[in-house]
Amino acid sequence: MILEMGRVLARSEIGDLGIVLNIAAPNIAAQARPGQFVHVRPGVRFDPLLRRPYSFNRIDRQAGEIELIVKPFGQGGDWIASRRSGDDLDLLGPLGSAFVIRRATQNLLLVAGGTGIAPMRVLAEHESARRNVTLVMGGRSIQYLWPSRLLPPTVEYVTTTDDGSFGIKGRVTDALRPLLAWADQLCACGPWPMLAALGRMRDEAARASAVFPGRQVLLDAEIAVEQHMGCAMGVCRACVVVTENGNARVCREGPVFGLGEMRFSEGEPATVGLSA
Repeated sequence: MILEMGRVLARSEIGDLGIVLNIAAPNIAAQARPGQFVHVRPGVRFDPLLRRPYSFNRIDRQAGEIELIVKPFGQGGDWIASRRSGDDLDLLGPLGSAFVIRRATQNLLLVAGGTGIAPMRVLAEHESARRNVTLVMGGRSIQYLWPSRLLPPTVEYVTTTDDGSFGIKGRVTDALRPLLAWADQLCACGPWPMLAALGRMRDEAARASAVFPGRQVLLDAEIAVEQHMGCAMGVCRACVVVTENGNARVCREGPVFGLGEMRFSEGEPATVGLSA
């Protein structure tokens, strides 16, 4: 874990998805891995007090740069999203657990919803040169999708939208079933309802026979959980979710968990923390 003053190199807006900040932070970039996050100080004073967590949207170790997708929500999010080229950002990271791509994986299936595209984009960039990668992303409309031009050309990109404005009309789970039999490994990040839907697909596969398409892929799937945080050090326990092994802190034991570990029936992350 490193405390580093990053320098904003560029700022761009991706539809309604958020603001993308390209930041020079060589020390953090050298250690960052897909699925981990950085905790950003939202000002130069102590109001707002708490830092904001953002998953890495891009990691360029050679250039010493990272990218973050920032939603301009609240006073702190507004301040971070308003940073421009030349501005400094106080960063703490890399924090949390990371995705592990198995060496034997040939066909990697990535699933993203909303700002959950961030770790999936990192995986797509890092893995597309050595294995087949298909990325499925869902959004409310075309304005909430990641642009295909900002993905490696070898990545197959499948999109869904709630309103049918682009790609398949529906949710990401509607596009997954034909791809499960093809995939060797599945990784996902997105809103809690999307992850819960994947959890229900996993439950269905677990009850089915061994010939269920993609059964083992669903059983072994990894997800990154998005969650509000306080300290990001595991002390305040503001980011606790319920797993099959009891309470787990997203900032320490996560944000990457096995899909089968999560007890989705306990409710959304912001409302849970006590298991029966």
